[in-house]
Amino acid sequence: MRKYCGTPRETIPFKIMDFFVDIYANLFYKKRKLAPINHAAPRILVASLGHLGDALTVTYMFPLIKKTYPNATIDLLTAQWCEPINLCNPHINQTIYINHFQTNRRKISRWAKIKEFYHTFRQALPILRQTNYDYYVDIRYTDAVAHFVLPFINVKKAYGFSRRALGGLLDKEFDVPAREFHHFEMYFMLLREIGVKGTFADIEPYFPISNKVSLEQTQEKIGLKNESFFMILPEAGGERRMLPVEFWANLIERVLEQKTLNVLICGQTDVPSKILDKVADKYKANVIDTSTKISIHEIAILAKNALFACTLDSFPEHLCCVFCKTITVYKGAGLPFFPLANLPVYLIHSHKPSVGLPFERDNVEVVYQENVETDAVKTLILNKISIFLNE
Repeated sequence: MRKYCGTPRETIPFKIMDFFVDIYANLFYKKRKLAPINHAAPRILVASLGHLGDALTVTYMFPLIKKTYPNATIDLLTAQWCEPINLCNPHINQTIYINHFQTNRRKISRWAKIKEFYHTFRQALPILRQTNYDYYVDIRYTDAVAHFVLPFINVKKAYGFSRRALGGLLDKEFDVPAREFHHFEMYFMLLREIGVKGTFADIEPYFPISNKVSLEQTQEKIGLKNESFFMILPEAGGERRMLPVEFWANLIERVLEQKTLNVLICGQTDVPSKILDKVADKYKANVIDTSTKISIHEIAILAKNALFACTLDSFPEHLCCVFCKTITVYKGAGLPFFPLANLPVYLIHSHKPSVGLPFERDNVEVVYQENVETDAVKTLILNKISIFLNE
């Protein structure tokens, strides 16, 4: 029996919908005539209709796929807001966009999101129909699975999760473990079905920066001189996961009391400007608000040259730890989102179920704090900053 994800108000419609989907799938869809899998050069459709963090970490699958199938063709089905992540990726044959209403964070009505979803779906279908895919792999196990495309396109084998309905359209549907797990464990579960094996030690995080972006141009754009700097990225996917602006302002002041540095505050909202407003006047000359001024690729090139970055559980954390040492605070989130890093990460979290659980990346130091908005947490961060500055 399927285990659905969500409240009864959500799951009851899933059960009703799946009753009819299963009838259709068993009578018609799963009896489709299929050619043999092309193991020499498989065509693979990877679906990820989530947010920027998912968009970045799912690309870590692609080198693993290419290692097993050097001649594989990888098409990516994703959302338009993830375009900057995939723009320069050498492993992607083509990117096809559907803006799922469940993961659309634009400040528009739900009806407008549904209309956008339908419009992008109609645009994507002719592109998807041009290819006979050997495999479909959807990494989403929460909102916005893409299984609804399967009856309209040619796929020989489809793998994904059934927790948000439409699992009857899959050739093999998976559930998630009844324990805390890292999201990449679920990716490995799917990859094994297409013959790709790997462990956490095999993951090599990367983000190809556009050759149109340079450090010099980015520095000039934001008014940053050739001086040492660190970055603060204080935004997350929801306000409940964010820290007060006073927390960040006080942290900046305490760092600058010890050492003269430039501080870049990056974001896409007014949070960085609110933090800057709270910083004491004597330190403001060293603080640069870059919010809405720079692109993801410019953030990446700055991270590549930063002393370190301070972030929350969010896409900026996953991006920064590809390029620089990172200190991150998780307010409520835990093991599923722990970072896959190239450089050392110091992670403070308040997620009790994740305490003591193993994480197979040896460059991530994990510390539990019941409350992450305290002076004690600031002291932990300052101590780690001192270590980073003296290394």
